Amino acid sequence: MNRVNRCCPVCLNTGLVPVYDNTMVTIGGHDMSYKVGRCAKCGFHFAHVLADTKTFQSYYQSVSKYDVAGQISKLDQLRIDAAVKICQDKIPHDAMVIDLGCGYGALLSCLKAAGWSNLYGIDPAPNSAGRARELFGLTNIHCSTVAEAHNALQLDKADLVCIMAVLEHLPNLRADVSALLQKLRVGCRVLVEVPALECFTGTNNEPFGEFSLEHVQFFSVTSLINFFESLGASALGWVTVDLPLVASGSIFGLFELAGETPASFKPVVEDAGQMEKYIDDSRRRLDAAIARIPNAPLVIYGAGSHTARLLPKISGIAGKSIVAIVDNNPNLLGKSIGEWSIQSPAIIESWPDAHIVISSFRYQNEISGDLRDRFSNPLVLLYE
Repeated sequence: MNRVNRCCPVCLNTGLVPVYDNTMVTIGGHDMSYKVGRCAKCGFHFAHVLADTKTFQSYYQSVSKYDVAGQISKLDQLRIDAAVKICQDKIPHDAMVIDLGCGYGALLSCLKAAGWSNLYGIDPAPNSAGRARELFGLTNIHCSTVAEAHNALQLDKADLVCIMAVLEHLPNLRADVSALLQKLRVGCRVLVEVPALECFTGTNNEPFGEFSLEHVQFFSVTSLINFFESLGASALGWVTVDLPLVASGSIFGLFELAGETPASFKPVVEDAGQMEKYIDDSRRRLDAAIARIPNAPLVIYGAGSHTARLLPKISGIAGKSIVAIVDNNPNLLGKSIGEWSIQSPAIIESWPDAHIVISSFRYQNEISGDLRDRFSNPLVLLYE
């Protein structure tokens, strides 16, 4: 599997300071491990050694979790409400709106309910169009990547392009967004949401959870504005929205395409302190979670980023014997995570004496409640 070395996507500087080695086991045969660095010039934090583009495309097509939802979660509703509020005063209801990375159509459904009707979506997950149609009656959803979106829709007709929770995922961030902006008309507006570095916390959240196996850029308000201004899009406004359900937050930025990329660009330098504190606190919290795992046969419940990061930490510890890894996501069943095959939770019946380690921070309590109703195995909750 090929690895890619990147320069800074914001200022194109090649000098960087190593920050964190995000080592994870493979999921579905995909090695999504990466190394985080800080640009020595502008201070932007990003994965500078990571999987190649083909690996990312294969991962999203085969191990996707964004096209299986049955309803809009409370967390997503908070995010969507913030996006709709920004649009209410600045985007007319007859505007052509394209949501890139629309998932199962949650944002588009809420824009539709708020009065917009000329709505379109793009997502690489193969079931997105079907789920959007089933759940919300949305019909203009197309299966495509951001890079290929122009082949599915007339981007030059758009009045607003929404890029919600997408930019942090793009391994070819600058090339993809630059190519996208070149296909939009001058004056088109771009609504962006990214996780807010200002809200990263390692004390009451999942340790290293912001280093998802899918997240390869880590924006602050400073770096987000730097990035778009370097590509010729001016900032019309921004807001940081706290998301207390996950002890994190998002930056929502509205930009307007001004025209050509500036001939010269001097970025505002980002402070390194928030990221440094996040990594230190996360390391202590993960060590404490691992200490809760008993020396006993173990069933790991959950096959996502948390488990991919946890397995290298516990696999070599004497007495901690993993007998199975299970997950309720149908897209994952039968696929591999490290050396294990991901199985249905029903397999737990075969291991009545095993401890079930709930490898999830966000859904730990929900999962534990379900497991107590179904199995008598002792449960291991990693977080208080």
